[in-house]
Amino acid sequence: AREIMYWEKELETLERGALERLQIERLGLSLAQAVNAPCYAQVPQLEKLARGGIRSLEQLRELPFTTKDDLRHGFPWGYLAKDRKDVVRLHSSSGTTGNPTVVYHDRHDLESWANLMARSLYSAGVRDTDVFQNICGYGLFTGGLGFQYGIEKLGCLSIPAGAGNSLRQIKLMRDFGTSVAHAIPSYLGRLFDVFKE
Repeated sequence: AREIMYWEKELETLERGALERLQIERLGLSLAQAVNAPCYAQVPQLEKLARGGIRSLEQLRELPFTTKDDLRHGFPWGYLAKDRKDVVRLHSSSGTTGNPTVVYHDRHDLESWANLMARSLYSAGVRDTDVFQNICGYGLFTGGLGFQYGIEKLGCLSIPAGAGNSLRQIKLMRDFGTSVAHAIPSYLGRLFDVFKE
C-alpha cells in the first residue's frame, strides 16, 4: 500500500469545519489589511465586510472583483496595504499593454510563498533527494524565484539555471543528474527537440 505523505499534516488533514473556521479567520485578516490600500479604501462594500467581519464562506460572493485594469489604474502604490518600509520585494507584469500590474511582498509574504511552493512541490512527488533544475527567469516574473524558494525550503539540490541555452541545460541535466525540471511548457517541448537532435 502506498503511504500518504504530507508537508504540513496538521493543516492538510483538518476536519472540514476546522478548515472553514481557519479560512474565515484568515480571510478576515486579509480584508482588514486590504482596506488600508488607497484603492480598496474607496470600495464601500469591502470596508463594510472588513468592519462587520466575515462569518461564513458564503460571504465570499459579496466581495468585489479586482480586475487587471483596476491594478493598472492603481499603479504604482494604490493597492499597497502596508507601509512602504515593510516591503522588501516587488514583482510585476511586463506592462506591454499599459501600466504593469505590481505585487508587493513583505518578509512574511516571502516565507509563506516559500512554504506554499514547498507544499505544492511535495504534493507533486518532489523530495529532498531530488536534483531540481529551475529553467525559468529570475527577474520581475514570479515563476523562477517562487520555485527557487520552494525548492530550497524542501531541501532539494537546486540548479537555478534560468531560461534558455538548451545545450547548457542538457549538459547540466547530464552532469548533475537532474530528476525534476521546471520550465514553461513550450520551452520543455523545444528542449525535447534539442535532446533528440
